[in-house]
Amino acid sequence: MKSLQPTLYQLAEDGRTLDFFFVQCPACGGLSFPANVPGCTHCGDALVDAQKVSRPGGGELLEYVTLHVPLVPGVVAPRIAGDIRIADGVVEEGMIAAEDGAALSPGVMLQAVAEMRDAEGVYACRFVPANAKVAS
Repeated sequence: MKSLQPTLYQLAEDGRTLDFFFVQCPACGGLSFPANVPGCTHCGDALVDAQKVSRPGGGELLEYVTLHVPLVPGVVAPRIAGDIRIADGVVEEGMIAAEDGAALSPGVMLQAVAEMRDAEGVYACRFVPANAKVAS
């Protein structure tokens, strides 16, 4: 299986969670995402000598919303989307795999897991509460 977004993430060694690709700024030490950004999101450095690093995917849920209509092709409603702090100063939007919002609230820690799409031969990124059991 291939990553749906190979510049953003890859399967971790456990085969179910994801590692995210960041770039670490040589000027300020901050992490920026994705790893191919043209400049540091913290200090603006050009990242010429920056090192690409991988970190376990996940973060803190800041806010979320349940989408009741499919906003883009391929997204089945209802679906939960949220803003997730994946590193210090880095907030990304992500799809959350949860039956409903009952287990979610701002501050909940989320883990990035692979959503296998066998028919397409790819896996996508989905977030689940960090304490949730994920099928292998």
